[in-house]
Amino acid sequence: MIYSGISHYADQRDCFFLENGKLRIRISAARGDMNAIYLHTRDKYIDPAIADTRACCRMKKIASDFGHDYFSADIDIPQAGQYQKNPDMLCLRYFFEMVDEAGARIWYGDSRFFSGEPGDVEAMFDCPLISRRELTFRVPDWARNAVVYQIFPTRFATTEDVPDKLWYKTPIAFNDDLHGNLKGITEHIPYLKELGVDVIYMTPIFRSDSSHKYDTIDYYAVDPSLGDEKDLHTLVNTAHRNGMRVMLDGVFNHTSPDFFAFRDIEENGTDSEYYDWYYLDSSDVVRGDRTHKPSYQSFAYVGFMPKLNLSNPDAAQYVIDVACHYIKDFGIDGWRLDVGDEIGHDFWKKFRRAVKSANPDALLVGEVWHFSPDFLQGDEWDSVMNYAFYKNIGEMICSGDIGPSEFLSQQSFLEGQYHSAVLPVLWNLIDSHDTSRFLWRAGGDKRKLALAAAFQMLLPGTPFIYYGDEIAMTGGDDPDNRRGMLWDEKKQDMDMYHWYQRLTYFRHTIRAITDGDYDRIDCDDERGLLEYHLSSGEILIFHTKDGDVSAREYRDYKELLQDKIFDGTISGYGCVLLRR
Repeated sequence: MIYSGISHYADQRDCFFLENGKLRIRISAARGDMNAIYLHTRDKYIDPAIADTRACCRMKKIASDFGHDYFSADIDIPQAGQYQKNPDMLCLRYFFEMVDEAGARIWYGDSRFFSGEPGDVEAMFDCPLISRRELTFRVPDWARNAVVYQIFPTRFATTEDVPDKLWYKTPIAFNDDLHGNLKGITEHIPYLKELGVDVIYMTPIFRSDSSHKYDTIDYYAVDPSLGDEKDLHTLVNTAHRNGMRVMLDGVFNHTSPDFFAFRDIEENGTDSEYYDWYYLDSSDVVRGDRTHKPSYQSFAYVGFMPKLNLSNPDAAQYVIDVACHYIKDFGIDGWRLDVGDEIGHDFWKKFRRAVKSANPDALLVGEVWHFSPDFLQGDEWDSVMNYAFYKNIGEMICSGDIGPSEFLSQQSFLEGQYHSAVLPVLWNLIDSHDTSRFLWRAGGDKRKLALAAAFQMLLPGTPFIYYGDEIAMTGGDDPDNRRGMLWDEKKQDMDMYHWYQRLTYFRHTIRAITDGDYDRIDCDDERGLLEYHLSSGEILIFHTKDGDVSAREYRDYKELLQDKIFDGTISGYGCVLLRR
């Protein structure tokens, strides 16, 4: 038995309430080490001689990554009295009985190992049920089965007369003005609805001098190039009437140097009432250049993006007021939080409380490019942009550096480590405004793009479409990844568009897809196959290599994605969804 592989945290990380009222307890062990793990529970305060509250269940192995197996069990907590509001138990005590593949058996409780079953409650893990239930991680219901569509407002659509030569310019330059606007987005909401989109996420729309608008001058003003407040109201209301949600980009880590508080510092120095709103490194305010850092903290050492000090109460309250203003006064449905991991936890806790008070159904998604469970315990963000998915998909499909088993292992790591509430709302992206287009990285091979889209749509998590992927747009690194949307039908790949439509349709209609409810999962690295057997009976097979591969055992099944009888062959970089 590998003792060093066993891990359990008796706090919100591994012992937490689900929204259905059940208590979930998880534990991990070295991969392949355990034959079975049993969870033993009892009431802390009631002696078994008076009333026997002891119970035991076999835990289910839910995931396996490169080094660990993850086990989980859900416990029904009875409710007390007439009102059925409070648990009929004050404090749960529990321990684990672990049996390895060689038949050795140990017990684990109170972060200690025992050679026999512990009887003393002080040798068990502790869970105070009322206080733990108050920490229940709640995410909006509407977000769990959503398809997100990212729009770069200055480049998506316009109501102005823009010459094709400019709109379809390639490669595009950093500050090319394509005159995209909010009215143009509103006019194309029917297009998004037909595609199967549930959430429109727009990159920043507030007043700024740049095309990307990640350097905000005025958070309370829509940039005039995009429209005005009336246009934003119209966009949000039109989206809502069409059953879609709208999320804005909250760039709260930094501002433009032309933001009123920073300008006041430049004018008044240490006498400015806003001096502590930023991280000044000297009394002289120097913006720096490509070879010299600015004299203040900024995003990525860029002088035109000075970093806000959100540990300052006044600066923090200003930002929180901005966020709540658009939630309450415009009815937006949430925020994507730019560079979220470079802002402290205390601020995000305050931010969440304020935004959720304004609208409990608002969604908060942090931009972070790495594993970040510390932000995802139910008191800060609801989710993150899942760049782990982005990296793994590219490594498997574009470069072939990893195979299906490693992809599955990497995704299982997240399943085993992240809070369960997060998993359905992780934004699974294959590209964004910060990366080259997937089709570009795939060398223009549209089969690879179609397969990556299938992974997004047919696995748990939230599919994230970067505008134009559905019609096979391409583009290199920033800024070329931000070209004008292809509205000329001659430039659109409508086969790809219809493929995306089929994917969103089945995502919305087969519950087991979004639940990740499988009877089994099989990997074959040699043939490049990843096979999911859904609890609803369908079989989902991804083929991650070139060349045809045989799956004769499923010949004559119905292939749902192409709406035909399956002939037993999966093409290179193909995907099939089979039903008997």
